[in-house]
Amino acid sequence: MRYSVFVIMFTTMLTATANAQTTDPNKLKDQITGNAKVSSSANPQCVLFTQTEIAGYAGAEVGPGENSAGGAGCNWHSKTYSASVTVSVVAPNYFPEPSAVKGFKSLPNVGSKGWVAPDSGWSAGAVTKDAAVVVVISGKTATEASAVALLQEAIKRRK
Repeated sequence: MRYSVFVIMFTTMLTATANAQTTDPNKLKDQITGNAKVSSSANPQCVLFTQTEIAGYAGAEVGPGENSAGGAGCNWHSKTYSASVTVSVVAPNYFPEPSAVKGFKSLPNVGSKGWVAPDSGWSAGAVTKDAAVVVVISGKTATEASAVALLQEAIKRRK
């Protein structure tokens, strides 16, 4: 399992465990995705980009953004799930830095501690003054350049 997927899944599991007050599967699903906190149309990460913009980064047509990572992220994916894009924003102390991953590169001009690494596609992350931003682009058309460009644009739009 790739590092960024692990971090997202770990964050999701922590959220679910902390909120596992219910056994209703629909309520639990809403807690895991973040829908219990906010609809995807109000999720700050989901409104950063349009579907068309995300499709450009993914290299494929994608559906509307959906909550992910307990509401800390937004995920857009193709109908077949063969391509997807995730933008997550977490507190800086949860910043993943997969420096042991083969192909990891530092991005000294992107936030602080900026990096890009191969994943099930490409992932990139950086710390800004108030948050850690991590993006993942998965699929056959994912490139290092598109992950870095998406990260830079996400940081820029959050200001």
